[in-house]
Amino acid sequence: MTDSAATQQPTWDQRQRFRFLEAHAIWRGQVRVADVRDSFGITTGKAEKDFAAYMRLAPVNLLRDRRTGEYRPTDVFVPQFLRGTAAEYLQVLRNHELDSDLPVAMAASGMVAAETLEPPAREFDVRVLARLNTAIRERRLLAIDYQSMTHPEPRRLEIAPHVLVFAGRWHARAWSARHEGYRDFLLSRICGLPELLGVCERSADNDWDWRNDVAIRIAPHPDLSPAQKRVVEQDYGMLHGMRETRVRVALAPYFLRLLGIGRNDRERSAQEQQIVLLNANDLDALNRLS
Repeated sequence: MTDSAATQQPTWDQRQRFRFLEAHAIWRGQVRVADVRDSFGITTGKAEKDFAAYMRLAPVNLLRDRRTGEYRPTDVFVPQFLRGTAAEYLQVLRNHELDSDLPVAMAASGMVAAETLEPPAREFDVRVLARLNTAIRERRLLAIDYQSMTHPEPRRLEIAPHVLVFAGRWHARAWSARHEGYRDFLLSRICGLPELLGVCERSADNDWDWRNDVAIRIAPHPDLSPAQKRVVEQDYGMLHGMRETRVRVALAPYFLRLLGIGRNDRERSAQEQQIVLLNANDLDALNRLS
């Protein structure tokens, strides 16, 4: 790298301000020197230098309005420090609701009215999460009292967790000595604090369903009109009327649940069930369809 190229590499602090700058430009349609200055507590001169440095990195992204002093994104704006997606915007709103001081969350102040609606959080003792982290890191067995929905009272189990998963709810993927196989254990159903036991040789290497993946193929419901199919294809990012996503075999049921698809998709009305699972037989063969 040449000396001139090295001097153009933004520092960590500057990258945070660039992310804030881009968030304003993308989601508010304008950004001012004062926005960066006031949000980060820096001088006007330093904020102006940030804008000059950003314009050197992305010279066609912003256009300055000489009358107002605002910088507005051009029609060829391409974010350099953000993704600029709807999913990222949702994350901005969530972080802002948590009073986060992340740069992109700070940029949410003054945006148009927007609200997120999510199901109630499944709360559990955070010490359970910490104890599972320790067991995974040190490859140790855990003794847990687990309340399943197939037994009226909690049962004492010895498990060897190898990964934590969040799929709407937290669960641990673990070897179960009682079941002599790998199972999923919801953290919210662990009663009390797990007890750390000795080292266990069971790991993700032995978990076939975790190490292998399966394709999940979706398409618009066949009874939708051509125009309806086109909008569903766009909504789900389909190509040639279909989308394929590969997921771990162990996580396939959760993915199907998130999409609301399964064995009997075509039996429901197209207005109710807008996408269908194309390869149910593949998942059935792996015992991953409920």
